[in-house]
Amino acid sequence: MKRIIKFCSVILVVTLLVSCGPKRTQEDIDKALNDDEKTSKPESLTMWVDGDRQMSFYKEVTKEYTKKTGIEIILKNTAQDDQVDNLSLDGPSGKGPDLFFQPQDRAGDAYLQGLAAEIDFTEEELEGYSKDALDALNYEGKQLALPVIVESTAVVYNKKLVKTPPKTMEDVEKIAENITDKDKKQYGFMFDAKNFYFNYPFLFSQGGYIFKEKDNGFDTTDVAVNDKAVVESGKRLQSWYEKGYITKSADQDVIVGLFKEGKVGMFVTGPWQTSEFKEELGDDFGTAILPKDNGKQMKPFLGVRGWFISEYSKEKYWAKDLLLFLTNQKNMQKYTDDMQEITGRTDVSSKNELLRPYEQQAQNAVPMPNIPEMSQVWDPMGNAAIFMSNGKDSKEALDEAKSNIDEQVKIMNASKK
Repeated sequence: MKRIIKFCSVILVVTLLVSCGPKRTQEDIDKALNDDEKTSKPESLTMWVDGDRQMSFYKEVTKEYTKKTGIEIILKNTAQDDQVDNLSLDGPSGKGPDLFFQPQDRAGDAYLQGLAAEIDFTEEELEGYSKDALDALNYEGKQLALPVIVESTAVVYNKKLVKTPPKTMEDVEKIAENITDKDKKQYGFMFDAKNFYFNYPFLFSQGGYIFKEKDNGFDTTDVAVNDKAVVESGKRLQSWYEKGYITKSADQDVIVGLFKEGKVGMFVTGPWQTSEFKEELGDDFGTAILPKDNGKQMKPFLGVRGWFISEYSKEKYWAKDLLLFLTNQKNMQKYTDDMQEITGRTDVSSKNELLRPYEQQAQNAVPMPNIPEMSQVWDPMGNAAIFMSNGKDSKEALDEAKSNIDEQVKIMNASKK
């Protein structure tokens, strides 16, 4: 979530940097990535890894690549949130990496800044990767990366309070009604309802959309966050506040604390604290996919992180070769086993039964739009959720959110011209 929030602030500088990237033609890209004659091996390739855990993992994995090809892999620990900004400075001077690691919500602006290279893959090369994960890293028909990690939200629950996870929204409301006791600060069901990342599946399960999808992208002039179905879902959220099922004061950190104390039956969150919850609750901790809402499977946002090739790399042919090696079935199975994270391959499965519902949910999720205009959505939708929690008419709150999104996107796009 912190990465998502930071994206919203840094995107404002994108249009100032677009002209700084190197100019490229399709001929240049094809030559760099797909010329069979370009087989001379470089002495080394450089990867920017995100943190000590990735550093440790890739030190081991890249030894096999070096043994196979004779190419030394230089790993530099560079925080994911800093990589795009650093690359815009280091790339032109030749100090940047060949591969860098980013979430899909930076794909669009990394490409527009001239930092992320377009990559051409054959159908055979893309076998085994999740289509949704690939799409999340595709910007306007241009594949910019291959997926490593996929993330979605799902249900976590305390088996002492919730014997069987809910299958339907009616089950959710029954659990909330039977377990919630505000005097004891005990709740049957909670989630950070004022945070758009977490409330998205509850608002959009019956219809509506952020930006209308079109071939190779989104129509940013067509926003339907105030669709009738979303308005009705907003009214349901308001009823949960009125009944005391969820509280205005509970944000993600508060809910996590209450859950670890055994005071929350279940809540909706990502896989990030699975090990921590298991340690606190032991065998009483369980995970499950989101319930159905009016017969439709709820779909949360799908977040994807993967390896990009720098536009400034002088060894794009071998950078692509390394990219395919790092994300092959064998290495991604090792990644999920060692790192306890869900990967972007359909032929890889976690051995951790607590992560399997997240794997299942990731196959039934909505890729978060990876366009720069998405940065203009978070605040208006967050404000709409706050207004609804305070009793404002849901249609009025969502109409206002749409108006603000339209206005900010229009201003943003005007500045590009």
